[in-house]
Amino acid sequence: MSVQISDEEDLITSEQSPRFKKVPTLAAAITQIVLSLAQIILVFLLPSLYDKHAREGRSFGSFSLLIYTHGAHWAAFLIIDQFLHHHHHKSRLQGYLEFYVRTKNIRRAPFYILSVGNAVLMIVVMILHDLCDSDKSCSHTFTKVDYLRGLITLESLVVICLVVSYILILTDFHNKQLPPDVLRNDLNSSIMQNTSQDDVIGCLEPDQMVEVLERQAEMIRYLHEHSENLGRKILVLTSQLSQKERMA
Repeated sequence: MSVQISDEEDLITSEQSPRFKKVPTLAAAITQIVLSLAQIILVFLLPSLYDKHAREGRSFGSFSLLIYTHGAHWAAFLIIDQFLHHHHHKSRLQGYLEFYVRTKNIRRAPFYILSVGNAVLMIVVMILHDLCDSDKSCSHTFTKVDYLRGLITLESLVVICLVVSYILILTDFHNKQLPPDVLRNDLNSSIMQNTSQDDVIGCLEPDQMVEVLERQAEMIRYLHEHSENLGRKILVLTSQLSQKERMA
């Protein structure tokens, strides 16, 4: 019976005084920046170093090698994106809805940009294959590589800017160490104060309407998943109680 009571006390106290938990994604974001910088350096150094020591028996050149490295770069971002998704989903379940909404798009953007970059590179490769390979004046390898240098450098710079913005939001979130949004009345009250000026209720600006609806949707999702978790805990505690009653 003491075990049952302690489980119930843990459940109640964890809901009454939740502790702030950091989102452990800073290292993953820094890894994204390092990978992007490495990709920029690689796209300039690899062609000169590889072609300088190239042999006649090699089946592919620096142009093909850059395509392969970009594919590996995309795969690394895929793994990191799944890691970020896991921890942000976990943070949302803990009640930090505003942080989840603020970082939802900027967190996903680097992987989406790389996915679009893969599609663009595929189109560029086919265009260069159809046009440059048949034209002797355009058949030099470094002419193809120059196109990749421009696209990959632009892509990596945009990704770096997005990841830096994400790190700033994440650092601000960690420094404030606010309680879960579901326990903060200032969030909903601040929105309602801005939307109830001149005693007019319901007249919202488009941006405010989107913000309110998005927060309400996240709140509904949180309450639904939280109620399911509580239901599972109640079932576990009920089964433990019944087992102890049988043993008694």
